[in-house]
Amino acid sequence: MKTVYTIKKAIAFTVILSLSMTINSQSQTKSKPINLLDKNLSYWYKWLGAPHTSVKGLPEGTIKGNGMDGTPLGMNDPKDVFKVVTINNEKVLKVSGEIYGGLTTKSAYTNYHLQLKYKWGSKKWAPRLDLPKDCGIMFHLTGTNEDGLWNVFMMGLELQIAEKTTGDLFLVANKDFSLRPFADVRVSDTKKWDSNAAFQLMGGYSPTLNNAVSRSQDFESDATKWTTVDLYTIGSSAVYLVNGHVVMALQNAGVQNADKSTTPLTKGKILLQSEGAEVFYKDITIQEITDFPNDIKKIAALAPTPGWKFGVSLWAFHTPSAEEKEKSKERFLTSSVSKQLDEAANTGLKYIEGFTFSKAGKEFNDSLVMNLSPSSIKKIDAMIKNKGLKMESIYATGGKTVKEWIRDFEIAKGLNAKYIAAEPAPDMLKTVDSLAGIYGIKVAIHNHWKAVSSFWNPDTLLIALKKYPNLGACPDLGHYPKSGINPVEAIKKLEGHIIALHLKDITAYNNPELKDVPLGAGIIDYPAVFEELKRQHFKGNIILESDIEDDENSSVNKAINQSIDYYNKLMNSDSIKKK
Repeated sequence: MKTVYTIKKAIAFTVILSLSMTINSQSQTKSKPINLLDKNLSYWYKWLGAPHTSVKGLPEGTIKGNGMDGTPLGMNDPKDVFKVVTINNEKVLKVSGEIYGGLTTKSAYTNYHLQLKYKWGSKKWAPRLDLPKDCGIMFHLTGTNEDGLWNVFMMGLELQIAEKTTGDLFLVANKDFSLRPFADVRVSDTKKWDSNAAFQLMGGYSPTLNNAVSRSQDFESDATKWTTVDLYTIGSSAVYLVNGHVVMALQNAGVQNADKSTTPLTKGKILLQSEGAEVFYKDITIQEITDFPNDIKKIAALAPTPGWKFGVSLWAFHTPSAEEKEKSKERFLTSSVSKQLDEAANTGLKYIEGFTFSKAGKEFNDSLVMNLSPSSIKKIDAMIKNKGLKMESIYATGGKTVKEWIRDFEIAKGLNAKYIAAEPAPDMLKTVDSLAGIYGIKVAIHNHWKAVSSFWNPDTLLIALKKYPNLGACPDLGHYPKSGINPVEAIKKLEGHIIALHLKDITAYNNPELKDVPLGAGIIDYPAVFEELKRQHFKGNIILESDIEDDENSSVNKAINQSIDYYNKLMNSDSIKKK
């Protein structure tokens, strides 16, 4: 895509030693590939921008202009800019390029392998008659087409497809540049991707924009042959391949907002561009994956990930709406499960932790989750799956009786949870351990601070854990400082017993009244925490949490997104300095 930025023209084409290798491996897949190209384009919708003055055959009264600015045609495609045709008995997508536009997926995608083949046609159109043929694959797109660049190209990331520059990275802002994507990329002195170079932060609100990085080198086929392009995405990382060669890799993708806060880019819609050149596509498939192929990770020089299941607690989104507060006379009130799931899905994280004392919502007669019937629990399980989320844990209140604990284990079983986070009374540990063994669901003992928790001290918890094989630990790192305990020392003591962790930060020791802050904004040495977990070969769930109320003075969503961004950066040891 040839955007208003002129940096593409400035990228030099120097001869370098190839940093790319041909890939013949399979990614770690979760499903069969989906063919995105059918005769009705049922996975896509069309959106066209403002036509150039040279375009003929448009309906009477159509406003024309320079081809970029002006009133977009929207979902009207009177010129069949995007059309499925048959060539040599193959189904092919023909993109005329006559009007700037985007063929955009109806759904958002995350963690996938997208593959397609393209070949240039012979035609070119104004305003790009004298420029190289150009289009692109945009991904992790958010917002609307009309709010995007030239009223077409939504804010997000781009895998450039262009003559001799296929595989370039572009970070495409929205129309008014209030939302600017960024990513960490290994960039050479010549602005090319280089697996041996250091990571640089590209995009965002940097003074020079730095919104583009050139591929390592050109692997496009000649004009008579099809070129194969592969796009792999896992979380906020992506790798581009051209004809089997790794040519670009990026990590920690996100968007910087007008207030300089950041939001991770881990999912979004996909868009195929029409941008002044005729191009043909075929064999467009997408497949859900769980990780990059190992050889791609090695060649792309992506920072290694420890295999943790990073997620968010629904408790973080417990604040009810103003309307709910006004209507309810209850002393303790939470938002509905439906609202919590919406907020969790918006983070881009997959794993979530529920809690049994949440209001289920109007569709469940505003009952608490702990009081729902098995059939209602199944409905909540379906709601979770429909959001593409996975609830591997639930925080349970437990109780003083066997009956109350059986109730919570039944809920966990109905939600397919792998473990329960809870704070059992010391005299219930034997019972809870027995039930955990019967149900095959571990219990991870959580801690609050000294005045309210039986297990605020890891030494006390360790004594209990040695007696009961079905119990483990769920250290809440933000609560330890309230009791004067260093979180790093605490998890060292609990080595071998940690099932999961709750992450939050705090600004001082020995003050239980303090509210938590985003990760990295407090006193907890999270680089040391993660290094210790790596040393222990920890393989479990890491759950972001927040106890703050979402009001005028604080935004939970902003804090959670800031914490996600901080976590992602820490996973890239080259892009952040340890404390």
